[in-house]
Amino acid sequence: MNAAVRNAPDLPVEPAGLPADDVDRHFSRLIPFSRVALAVSGGADSLCLMVLFSEWKRRVAWPGNAEVIVVDHGLRAESADEAKFVVENAAKAGLPAKILKWTGNKPTSNVQDAARKARYQLISQRMSETGAEVLLLGHHRDDQAETFLDRLTRGSGLYGLSSMSADEADGPEGLRLVRPFLEVSKNRLEASLRDRGMNWCNDPSNRNSKYKRSRLRRILSLLEEEGLTAERVADTAGQLRRAREALETTIHSFAAHNLEEHPAGPARMARRDYRTLPEELRLRLLSLVLGRVTGLRPRIRLQKLQSVDDALMSEDILRHTLAGTRIKAEAKTVWFWREPGRMPPEILQDLEGEGIWDHRFIYFAPKHQREQSKAVGLRLGPLCEAPIRAKDIEWPQDWPKEAFACAPVLWTENGNVVSPSCCLGLRIGENDKEEVLNLARLPFRAKLDGNYLDGRDAEQEI
Repeated sequence: MNAAVRNAPDLPVEPAGLPADDVDRHFSRLIPFSRVALAVSGGADSLCLMVLFSEWKRRVAWPGNAEVIVVDHGLRAESADEAKFVVENAAKAGLPAKILKWTGNKPTSNVQDAARKARYQLISQRMSETGAEVLLLGHHRDDQAETFLDRLTRGSGLYGLSSMSADEADGPEGLRLVRPFLEVSKNRLEASLRDRGMNWCNDPSNRNSKYKRSRLRRILSLLEEEGLTAERVADTAGQLRRAREALETTIHSFAAHNLEEHPAGPARMARRDYRTLPEELRLRLLSLVLGRVTGLRPRIRLQKLQSVDDALMSEDILRHTLAGTRIKAEAKTVWFWREPGRMPPEILQDLEGEGIWDHRFIYFAPKHQREQSKAVGLRLGPLCEAPIRAKDIEWPQDWPKEAFACAPVLWTENGNVVSPSCCLGLRIGENDKEEVLNLARLPFRAKLDGNYLDGRDAEQEI
C-alpha cells in the first residue's frame, strides 16, 4: 500500500506578491493626474507603494511627475537614518524625494495624533509648492480593519465606522488622498518586497502595547480565529462607506435645492422644507450648513445639535449661536450667518495674487491691477470693521441686516469703498470705482464639512 501523499505543505504557504495586472488595476485611477506625491516612511507598506508605483510608471509610460515625501518627526533616534533610507531607495526607483522635518516643541501626550496632524500639514505645504494634485498613501486592508475596530471601541456610528476611502476627495488639509492598496493585505505587500530582495524599516512602536493600534492588532488576530478576518471587517467598513456616501449625496442634493446662499455669506431655508427630513438627515444638514456658513469643519456635540433641531421642529421662534454661526428661525424661514463674536474675520492688506479670506472666499488680484491695489492701500475685511455707515448700505430684502456683519468688503487706506461688485450683493453708496480684486465664494466641499460628536468621546465622529 502506497504511503499517503500530503496535498499541502506542513508550513503555512507564503503569500504571493502582487502580479503586474493587479498593480496596474490599483494604480489605474492615477492616469488622469499629471503630478502626484507619495508619502513614504520606510515601512513595508509605503515602501512597497513607492516601488510598485515606479514599476507601473515605467510599464505603462505614465507621463506625469511624481515626488516621494518622507516626514522626519524626530521622535526616535533612528528617524533620520530611516528618512535617508527612503531617499536612497527612491533614487534607485528613479523618483525624486524630499525630506520634511517636524521641528519645534513636541507634545507629551497624544503624540501619535499630533504627529499625524503635523505630517499632513507639512505634506500639504510641500504639495502646494510643487503643484501636486494627489497624495498616495500605503494604507492596506489590515489598516482598514484596525481603524474599524478602533472606532467601534469608541461607540462610533455610520461616519466613524465607514473608515477610509480608496479615493478621498477632501482629506486632511483638504488634500486629495488615494490609497491604491486598501483592498490588499499587508502580507502581500511584504511578499512583493521580498520577491525583489528588499528590506524595510520596522517601527518599534508598532509592537508596543502602550499604543492602541498595537493592542488592536492582537485583538484582530484573535477574532480571525473565530472567522472575523481583516477582509470581512474591511468589507463591512466598505458597505458602511457606501451608505455614508449615499447619505452625503442626499444631503448635498437637498441643500442644492432648498438652501439659498446669499453671495455675501449668509444662508436661509424654508422651515417647512427642513421638517420634511428624517432626524438623521436634519442633524447632518445642520452640521453641513454651519460648516458652510463659517468655512470651518465644526465638531459639534450631538446634544447641542439635537437641541437646535428640537427647536426648529417646534413652533418656537429661535435665536441661537452654535459653532460660530448665528441661527435665527421665524415661522416660515430659518437664517444662518457667521457671527463676528470676539474674533471677527481678519483684515487683509496689500493683496497680491490669489488667496483665501476667512475660509469662505477666494480672492484674486489681476497682475495689471496689483500696483493700483498697493497704491491705494487696499483692504479686504468684514462689513462690521469697514468704514461704512449703515444708512449708506442698500440692504438685501428679506434678510436680517445683522446677517451681513461678516460680509466681505473692500476699502482703501483713506476709507473709500472700492467696488460694489466686490461686496457681493451689498450696494454701498454711489461708488463706481474700478474693481481691483476678483472675489468669489468657495465651492461646496465634496465631503460633509462637519460631523457631530458622541457625548462620550471628545474626538469621536458618529
